[in-house]
Amino acid sequence: MRTAIVFVLALVGTFVHAQHCGYDFRSVIVVRPHAAGDSTVIDGLRITLLDSSNVPVVHYDKPWQLFHRNVEQHLPYRKRGYFNVPAYFPFAKDNYILVVPNNFRPAKMKVLVQDERDAGPLNKRRDQWPVRYKQVVVPLTAFDSYPLCGMYDEAVYPAVKGRPNFAPVDIMLYPR
Repeated sequence: MRTAIVFVLALVGTFVHAQHCGYDFRSVIVVRPHAAGDSTVIDGLRITLLDSSNVPVVHYDKPWQLFHRNVEQHLPYRKRGYFNVPAYFPFAKDNYILVVPNNFRPAKMKVLVQDERDAGPLNKRRDQWPVRYKQVVVPLTAFDSYPLCGMYDEAVYPAVKGRPNFAPVDIMLYPR
């Protein structure tokens, strides 16, 4: 009888802790693309996660989504917990983010940053067009992915024992 009670209590404990937040088994990769000599994040960039073969990552035979800006307009999606919709994480500030499963190995991946913004309306002079930046590929490290469960609504990502403090991947861009 004692064995049955212990088994039931262990089973209940497993179910209680099985899913405790909307971002179970999810991590975020945060990148900060900016111009050389300027710390302002550049808006409108196309940022893609690449695998070890420099090919865009696929998940179940579909291309993985692109990085998107972590801005207030995505706040309604915040608690949905899906990794394929935009979200807002206060600790990531206004950088670009991508939510991935925890089993993704960032040390074997790279980030491709492309400036595909158009030059502007035809009636603008060339000197009024936005600066365009060269394409760049940046390798990731094993510590560039941050677990989200219990951390996604924090203003400051807390220090975790055994890994460096939170810092976005710094990507410096140069004009074409």
